Amino acid sequence: MSKSMLIYNGDIWTGEGKAKKADAVLFSSSHIEAVGTYDEVKNHPLASEALKLDVEGRTVIPGMYDSHLHLTALSRQLEALDLSKAKSKEELYDMLRKKASQTSPTEWIYGVRFDNSSWEDDSLPTLKELDELGLPNPVILERVCTHLHVVNSRALMEANFTVSATTKGALFDSSGNFTGALVEGAAEPMVQIMGKSLYDKKNEPKRILRTCQLLASFGLTAINPCSAASYGLKENIDALLELKEKNTLPLRVRLYSDEPHEAMKFLPQNDKWLSYGGRKFFLDGSLGARTAALTFPYVDAPFTQGILNYSKEEIKHLIVDCHKKGVQTQTHAIGDGALDQLIEAIEAAMELKDQPGGVKHRAVHLQICRPDQMNKLAKLGVVGDVQPVFVPSDIKITENRIGKERLSWAYAWKSMANAGMLLTASSDAPVEPPNPMRGIWSAVERTDDQGLPKGGWLPEEKLTLDEALRMYTVNPSKASGLEDKIGKIKAKMYPDLVVLDSRISVLDPDKLKDVKVLLTFVGGRLSFGKLDGWERIPY
Repeated sequence: MSKSMLIYNGDIWTGEGKAKKADAVLFSSSHIEAVGTYDEVKNHPLASEALKLDVEGRTVIPGMYDSHLHLTALSRQLEALDLSKAKSKEELYDMLRKKASQTSPTEWIYGVRFDNSSWEDDSLPTLKELDELGLPNPVILERVCTHLHVVNSRALMEANFTVSATTKGALFDSSGNFTGALVEGAAEPMVQIMGKSLYDKKNEPKRILRTCQLLASFGLTAINPCSAASYGLKENIDALLELKEKNTLPLRVRLYSDEPHEAMKFLPQNDKWLSYGGRKFFLDGSLGARTAALTFPYVDAPFTQGILNYSKEEIKHLIVDCHKKGVQTQTHAIGDGALDQLIEAIEAAMELKDQPGGVKHRAVHLQICRPDQMNKLAKLGVVGDVQPVFVPSDIKITENRIGKERLSWAYAWKSMANAGMLLTASSDAPVEPPNPMRGIWSAVERTDDQGLPKGGWLPEEKLTLDEALRMYTVNPSKASGLEDKIGKIKAKMYPDLVVLDSRISVLDPDKLKDVKVLLTFVGGRLSFGKLDGWERIPY
C-alpha cells in the first residue's frame, strides 16, 4: 500500500486565487506535501515512491463542506415515502393508498417532501381528506420545507395528541375546525413517537453511515449537522460517536444543537472528526409555509406576517449569553422580520467584546434580506449560511409571497458578498438534495431545471464559478475556525480533496448540475471511488 500519492495532469482549483496555478498535488495520509506544476512537484522527496494518478485534465478541488443540514432526518427520509413527484393532491393520495396496501395496518406512514406550491390547486392536504381515504395507518406528511406537517386522526390517536383552539402551531379553517396542519415545532411529539416506531435505534448507526457514504459520493468531506429536537429533527449523536470510535466516519462532522451548550459538553471542541460547533436557534419558519417572519403582510395571505418564535428580549438574552461563553451561534432567520431581531441581538453581544476564539456568529438562510440589513450583518462580521439550491424550487413562489417590488431582497447572494459578508453554502438537506454540484449550478445559473427563466432569475445576483466554489470550500472552513486545516489544496493542510469527472472551468454552466465525482479523499483516505493500492475508509 502506497504511503503517498501524486495526482497530476489536473485542472487543480486550489482555493488560493487565480494567481496559484497548479496541475499536480502530492499528499500523504497526514497532510498535503506539495502543490504546483508537475515539474515542481515531481522533485519532492516523496514523489518518486508515490502512487501516481493521471486525472487526464479533469478538475480537482478541495473537499466540499455543507454548512447546514439535518443528517439523521436525511437518513430517515431516504427510507420514507417520497412525495416530491406528486403533481397534485390527488396524486399524493394515490401514493398514500399504494403505500398503505403494502404496509401493515398498524405501521406509521411517513410521507415527505410534498410541495403543494407546485400544484395547480395549491391547497394543503387536510385531516378530513386523509381520514376519508379510509386508511387504517397513522399518517404524518411533512412538507418539503420541514416546517409544516399534516396528520390524520389515527396519528393523533396513536400519539395521544389532543388539539384545541389554544394549541400552538395548529391551523384551523374558517369554521374553527382543525385542518390537520401543524406548523413549526407543533408536530414534534408525533414525530418522536413515529420515529420510535419506525426506526430501530440499533440500526441507526448503519443508516447514518449509509447516508454519510452518499454524501461522500457527492464530494463532501465535512458537514455541519443541526440537531433540532424542538422541530423533531434531533441528531443521533450516539450513532455518530459509535462511527467515530470505529474510525469509519467518511467525513468530518461539526454539530450544532438547539439544546443548551452545557448539554453538549461531552462532545470535544476541536476533534478533527466529530466536534461541537455551537448553539442553534430558530427565529421563524419557512417562506413556503408562510411562517417566515416578515415586516409586512404576505401578499398572497395578507392576514399574516409569519411567526416569530422569540421576543426581542428573549433572543437577545440567549445570544449574549452564548457570546459571553465563547459559543458560536447559528440562527435560522428567513424573513426580514426575523433578521431585524437577530441583528439587534448580535449588536448587543458585540458591544461587550469580540467573541472568545475569534469565530463569528452565523445567520442561516437570509432569504428575504433588505440592503440595510446586509450592510449591518457585514459590519458585525456575521457569517451568512445560505442555500443556493433553494433558488430553483422557490422561483415560482417568491413573488407571490413578498410582491414584485421587494424581489431585489430575495436570495441576494451577490449583493451580500458585495456588502462584505462571508457566505457559506449548504443544502439544508433533507429540504433539498445534498449534492453540492447542484448548489454550485444554482448559484451560477439561477434557473429552474428547465433552464427558466432564460438568463436567470434576478440575474444580477448570479455568482461566478469561483465565488460558488469558495462558498463550498474556503468560506465554510473559515467560518468554523478551520481555515488553516481544510478548505484549500495547500501544503501542510489536511488532504481532503475531490476529483471530478469533468474540467469544470471550461464547462457550459448549465451542465454543472450534472457533474459527477470520481474520487473523494478525506484525511488522505479514500471515502468514495475506486482506486487500487490506496487506503480507503473501512465501511
